[in-house]
Amino acid sequence: MSPDGIAYLQRLGSAEEAGAWFVTATLGLDRPVWQARFDAHTPARLVAAFAAALADPKPVPRIDSGRSLPTRDPSVVTRRTTDVLAVYVAGALEERVHSLAARRAAPPTSPIPTRQPPAKNNRSR
Repeated sequence: MSPDGIAYLQRLGSAEEAGAWFVTATLGLDRPVWQARFDAHTPARLVAAFAAALADPKPVPRIDSGRSLPTRDPSVVTRRTTDVLAVYVAGALEERVHSLAARRAAPPTSPIPTRQPPAKNNRSR
């Protein structure tokens, strides 16, 4: 749970049979405004990475796509648009492309073992 009680992460199920993960943001008791769900088979490291990104205090730039807001209670969300110079958008796009390219170029965290061919025993089946 966040220190202010606005967001929390919970896992359903039991110790023997773990269930799905839920991340919920609220405006108080019984007033959820947003929720994410992860399947019971989602690796814990992915849920942890999501929670870390969600807890990051840096603002996240948003792009108005014209679609509805990702909320369970749209009446509590205020929309505001801001004009941004094309040069800033181009710079952000270039930075994002470099960031993604660097991720792809990084070696895997654990090397994938190579498969050895089966030994030849000169027997037929």
